[in-house]
Amino acid sequence: MKTSRDRRKCNFSRSTATTLKSPSTVLFILVTVITYRTYALDFNEENDQFIANTGNEKKLFAPTTNVNDATRYLDVNASPIHYDGTQLWRIYNITNYIDENLIPLADVLEYKFGGNVWKANVKFLDVSITKDHLKGARQFLKQNHMPVEILNENVQKLIDDEAAMGVNLTSSDFGKRTRKSTASGMHFKDYHDLDTIYSFMREIRGKYPNICRLYSIGKTVEGRDLKVLSPATVTFILYKLLANWTDQPDYIRHKTWYIMPVMNPDGYEYSRRENRLWRKNRSPSTHEQCYGVDLNRNFDIGWESYGSSTHPCSDTYRGHSPASELETQAVVKFLTKRKFNLHSYLTFHSYGQLMVYPWAYRAVKVKDANILQRVANTAVQRIAKKTRQNYRAAVTYEVLGIAGGGSDDWCRAALGTPYVYTVELRDRGHYGFILPPDQILETALEGYIIVDTVAQAIN
Repeated sequence: MKTSRDRRKCNFSRSTATTLKSPSTVLFILVTVITYRTYALDFNEENDQFIANTGNEKKLFAPTTNVNDATRYLDVNASPIHYDGTQLWRIYNITNYIDENLIPLADVLEYKFGGNVWKANVKFLDVSITKDHLKGARQFLKQNHMPVEILNENVQKLIDDEAAMGVNLTSSDFGKRTRKSTASGMHFKDYHDLDTIYSFMREIRGKYPNICRLYSIGKTVEGRDLKVLSPATVTFILYKLLANWTDQPDYIRHKTWYIMPVMNPDGYEYSRRENRLWRKNRSPSTHEQCYGVDLNRNFDIGWESYGSSTHPCSDTYRGHSPASELETQAVVKFLTKRKFNLHSYLTFHSYGQLMVYPWAYRAVKVKDANILQRVANTAVQRIAKKTRQNYRAAVTYEVLGIAGGGSDDWCRAALGTPYVYTVELRDRGHYGFILPPDQILETALEGYIIVDTVAQAIN
């Protein structure tokens, strides 16, 4: 099962996972793409070259004596990337352009106008455009009869407001008491760095040694552990499961739970320190300017199909081969060993408020789609009743379009896992990847409702 914020993601070599032990059935909760990364990518028509800015350029790193030192892979000359004047647009009538030009609109906006695609589906495209490219992009869209809705006038203000709200909330009386309640400093009033998340996982392991184990299933290219045991939504699910374990219903206690809060530690830390909108991992590529692979395009299922890019500078770069990334390899190896008992795989992303199921790599439903739809309908109805938020249950390709290389499709096809869902958490586009911290708790509760509903269905 999986998670969310910044909705925002695990690299391989040796990672860690948490297990809640009980009989038989295995459920895997995974947090995948949570933050989205953004960079300016210009296209030089004269030389037919792509030019990336500092957010995607390779950099010189300052090594330290400790491989786990959080500063080891920071660019010593870098400062956080800012998005002053960058606007977030929602563009409609996108299918007409694709049909006429045989090229995805997202690619044009990314390569020619430095755009960062936040959300793409069959109805619209959410993309942020930097200040310098607003005029050119607007003219291009007007010429192609594609209306634009401005979702946000200044992405940097969203980022600044998010950070300020987190500080204010954690300075409140409730925030102080919450921080003191856990030795790790974990609370649900703000988004936490990787060290805090991993410390919380170790703390949980220490408090519940009889029912909980912590796994390291691999390492990232930057030497960080990939841990399975609990950013925001998934850690809350872990907390809810364990806080009153003895009082949990049988359909919870009689299952083994594997929880991986961060699948992309390198990208997650980079998004917190240098580029708030970074999406990919941080592995080097053959292109001397560009870093990173979109891990949710890297699994060996429809890898060469529509919905991903072959260019290393792209946000949706799928890698040089299927499962080329350490993070992907780690998850594949970990789950394959448990395939015969794996009954559910949930992965949490942001954003869109969706609960979708295979397939994504082709326009076909799985044979038991009626069962998956029924369970998803139950979950979204429970969410609407509890938090008054409207989620949509559907097959992936119908609402998000065709995209290959996803972990959800792979898990269903390669392992035969029955209950496979991707959950796109809050919101529907106003905040997008920059969800305010005061929505963490209710968003996490919505994620837990989904987990609880799927667990009941398996039972």
